[in-house]
Amino acid sequence: MIRTTVVGNYPKISSDKNVPNLRNALNQFDQKKISREKLEEVYKATIVRVLKEQEEAGIDIITDGQIRWDDLVTPFAKNIEGCEINGLLRFFDNNVYYRKPVIKSRMVFKDYTTLEEYKFAKANSSKKLKVVLPGPLTWAKLSLDEYYNDLKTLVTDFSQILRKEVQKLDQEGVEYIQFDEPSLCNFPQEIGLVKESLRIITSGLKTKSILFLYFGSIRNLTSGLFDMPVDIIGIDLVSKPENLDVILKADVKKEVILGCLDARNTKMEDEKEILQLIDKVSKNIPPDKIYISPSCGLEFLPHENALKKIKLLSSIATKFNS
Repeated sequence: MIRTTVVGNYPKISSDKNVPNLRNALNQFDQKKISREKLEEVYKATIVRVLKEQEEAGIDIITDGQIRWDDLVTPFAKNIEGCEINGLLRFFDNNVYYRKPVIKSRMVFKDYTTLEEYKFAKANSSKKLKVVLPGPLTWAKLSLDEYYNDLKTLVTDFSQILRKEVQKLDQEGVEYIQFDEPSLCNFPQEIGLVKESLRIITSGLKTKSILFLYFGSIRNLTSGLFDMPVDIIGIDLVSKPENLDVILKADVKKEVILGCLDARNTKMEDEKEILQLIDKVSKNIPPDKIYISPSCGLEFLPHENALKKIKLLSSIATKFNS
């Protein structure tokens, strides 16, 4: 039986005009027209809506949509001593931007980034939850290093910070922790560094750990990707369809997430084609080790399209399992 999940972020603004609008609330807060308490109410209402939409769509493993996150790196940058936040830069080849962390001195853990977010999501959902964190290589590559001048030391220090975060989440009973590592596709020569960093981060955890790669090819990663010290590997099959051939030919013992719905295109997939894709993979990997998901976070889509995609995902899984 295959299962469904999402990758991480989800549209913050609903197509339903009757629900609280987070963008409007943030603008009003910036103009001092509403209080921080009122803004917090809108944040919570938005997160509850996002959790409920995934549950009602039938997704097995959900996230809080990273509603409080402006991008993948800024939330952690705010909680690390030795790190400042600079101007906006383009996030890979997307029409969205992130604030570039600038590393000024040795990085030291300051506070937990996702702990309270997880607790709130857990209290407001009935499904298994996944916390999504930046992978150490991606975080380093998206930063401006003015201190270390050595990628390995930078990645190792950030791994120790992630270790503190995931240990606390593990103690709280998080079911899944995912590390988004799209930069590994662009820097396959760093696969050994990523493997060692994940060993630091995930050693001894009870929670299931996930490494998710998107926006790139895994063709140059096959020598070590499926031996990573994580439980599940997530792969984008949309940006690089060639990744499917890699999975079909690889000796895969781990669970895999097939990112098979295009999270950057409003066009809906043909259900039969996705079912055929899953059928192919299930010849190499048992169905109970397969999850299906969008190719990356759904925040790139308008809300109504994102909602249609997760409903389609659930429908495909139901048909395959029947």
